[in-house]
Amino acid sequence: MSIQLNKINQYSSPKEAPTARPSLWELMNRDISLFGSRFNAKRKEAFYTELETLLTAGLDIKGAFELLREGTGKKQEQALFDQLQSEIIAGKSLSAAMMGSKEFSEYESFSIQIAEESGALPPVLKELASYFAKRAQYKRLLISALSYPILVIGVALFALFFLLSFLVPIFGDLYSRLGQNLPALTESIIQLSEQLQLMARPLGIIVLILIAIGYTQRKKAWFRAASAIILLHIPIFGRLIRKVYLGRFSQAMAFLLEAHVPALQAIELSQRMVQFYPIEHALKAVKEELFNGMPLHKSMSKFDIFPKRLIALVRVGEEANQLGNMFKKLADQYNTDVEQQTKLLGSLIEPVIIIFLALVVGLILVAMYLPIFKLVTNFGL
Repeated sequence: MSIQLNKINQYSSPKEAPTARPSLWELMNRDISLFGSRFNAKRKEAFYTELETLLTAGLDIKGAFELLREGTGKKQEQALFDQLQSEIIAGKSLSAAMMGSKEFSEYESFSIQIAEESGALPPVLKELASYFAKRAQYKRLLISALSYPILVIGVALFALFFLLSFLVPIFGDLYSRLGQNLPALTESIIQLSEQLQLMARPLGIIVLILIAIGYTQRKKAWFRAASAIILLHIPIFGRLIRKVYLGRFSQAMAFLLEAHVPALQAIELSQRMVQFYPIEHALKAVKEELFNGMPLHKSMSKFDIFPKRLIALVRVGEEANQLGNMFKKLADQYNTDVEQQTKLLGSLIEPVIIIFLALVVGLILVAMYLPIFKLVTNFGL
């Protein structure tokens, strides 16, 4: 999506000059093209940024959506902009038009409604762009933290499976024909290979069943709760995943509270946005206790998903009437922590996994060639 800023003068008054930053739009266009057809966080960041630029430049909503439509080559986005524009022309507000589209969350529609009522639409659009930029960043950090170790471990497991399923049986068959006594290490590896061949089919069926269960039950509460528990208890990575979602929660609360959304409604909207079951479950109870008059930090302290440091800072924010600003600082701190830990994990895990894989593969190869070395040594004697 890119705005043709040279066309703004067709819609804006002569006394208002647009603010053009074409290199930024070109960069966003390249980033967006890497994703699929869904109107995801990166596209929403570009959408809100460009809409804010056009409205600040003096365009009305109708003219802004005309330029947005011309600036994208994706049919899905064109249809979305046509729908929003037609509903606005029919007399609806932007927030009402967004509520009728499945591409926008209640959080976004409510934020735009507040902006329209207060007459501060461009600043809120800018904040929404910043929020989705952070959300896309959290996703990239999480993927970068997990993708490389998963890839290396997958390759290692495939290499071990290949060695035990194809190479070791060849040597085992050879040694059985020779009828010689095998070293204990070689005998153990051959037995492990035989057990793996017997269990390969049942294990494959179990894996397929687990994948099917995961796909069909992925939206059920029990599955989301169980998968979250597993994720949070993964050594090293569990703490990182927790910080990613706490950062997303803090970012959402910071935006909503700074937009003067009541704390109770901010908790409810954040609950729908975080998309991580332990935090969603906790916020559901926090919302009820907040409605009954309990301070936010006290209700949050009942759940282990929220660390003591976060609760302490929330308490300070409540007492100083700076809760939105405190959540913004928390979001920035979590973002910094995740970035640093991701880089550290990448630099530490890579050599550890490579060394482990080299040792295991080397052990198997030594075990297979050990009888040959022994035979050659005896023959030499």
